[in-house]
Amino acid sequence: MNVTGLVCALLAIFCIAPVWAQGRPGAAPPERYVLVHAGTLLAIPGKSVAKNQTVVVRNGQIDRTIDGYVGAAEAGVPAGTPTVDLKDKFVLPGLMDAHVHLRSQPSDMARGQGIRRGRAARLPADYTFNAVLYARRTLAAGFTTVRDVGSDDQSVFAVRDAINAGRMVGPRILSSGAALSATGGHADGSVVEGDQLSARLMDGTCDGPDECTRAVRFQHKLGADLIKFTATGGFSSTQTFEQQLFFPEMKAIVDAAHQLNMKVAVHAYTPNSIADAVKAGADSIEHGFFVDDATLRLMKKQGTFLVPTLAAAYPPPFLGVKDPESVRMRNEYRAFERAYAMGVNIAFGTDAGTFNHAENAKEFDYMVEFGMSPMDAIKAATMMTAQLFGLDDVGTLEPGKTADLIAVDGDPLADISALHDISFVMKSGVVAKQDGIMHDGFTYLPFGSDRVRGGGR
Repeated sequence: MNVTGLVCALLAIFCIAPVWAQGRPGAAPPERYVLVHAGTLLAIPGKSVAKNQTVVVRNGQIDRTIDGYVGAAEAGVPAGTPTVDLKDKFVLPGLMDAHVHLRSQPSDMARGQGIRRGRAARLPADYTFNAVLYARRTLAAGFTTVRDVGSDDQSVFAVRDAINAGRMVGPRILSSGAALSATGGHADGSVVEGDQLSARLMDGTCDGPDECTRAVRFQHKLGADLIKFTATGGFSSTQTFEQQLFFPEMKAIVDAAHQLNMKVAVHAYTPNSIADAVKAGADSIEHGFFVDDATLRLMKKQGTFLVPTLAAAYPPPFLGVKDPESVRMRNEYRAFERAYAMGVNIAFGTDAGTFNHAENAKEFDYMVEFGMSPMDAIKAATMMTAQLFGLDDVGTLEPGKTADLIAVDGDPLADISALHDISFVMKSGVVAKQDGIMHDGFTYLPFGSDRVRGGGR
């Protein structure tokens, strides 16, 4: 074959190769585009909104934003690319909740869920079913990423993994597994019988630095994304608010977790316990109701986040709690107001599960009522919480970010309650809710399939 013939043959091979590749099993899937026509777009919380925008979504990520409403040809995307009409909506990044408990909620107890055939205790299967249901409800409420902090039976791990594998639609979940606790502490639910060591490990109970290091490693082995420990009692426990884990134990937990690239969240109410946790290097303080100004200054200096869970201080009306102590103490100490005024990093966290899921947005009401601007509240639930989570691909609608976006009818910058009624949800570029109606919650993919609908992390 002469040189000219060889060159022609090689060109033919190179031109035909992509066609062959498209038909081969395992070949890269075709690019997926979606156009979103947004009437009002808050792409970066804290910045100005833009009107009449087209958001180009490519392969589950924000590709670019174009002024005006354009079609496929003008956007330079394939003909027939689906277009989502949100011209009369306010579009913003998907919300995030740093403190949820997906396994249960108070109304479960009101219905006596799990009590059948003489069995009073709920099984892990009950909790897994709950987590599936409540994860779906949470996504429908506009929360595309959540952090589950304290589930000791691995049910949330299973739901997280199903979402990540594309087997069901739900929010991106980071799960701590069991919350670590001192013996007899706030999160100690172990039963003293049988294999006590196994029970303590599964439940996260530990005493002393060595045991606490092992407890961290065990939760990591089970699949935890982060570690939570309970430094004090709380409003929902029978223990006092006094400190239960101490600095050497806290330091052991934080060091072991950070060595495994896991963040650490700390349930803590009192000044001393919060100060010890911050000095130990904790990434976030959950609740922090009684924190003092000196500790807030330390938190600001070290960049420690406060996850205020204001909604948790207000028991659901159907529980019939009159004049709850939690409300009185929250109003007396005003930790949230002081932290905000001092410039402490504040993430958005609700403690959903202590009240019914899908009501997460009521945290916004309290944040604004207690002095935070609507824009800062939205920023807390997007950019700031993404920073706490260590996720750099969510929190805004900038090019290259994951296409998690939601839409509401009203203007939440004028009336934060608009975030109670989410009409549209897109997660990882896939529409999960449109016109107020959720899409099918399951994809029915065969086990082991590597196809992903709904995405995950």
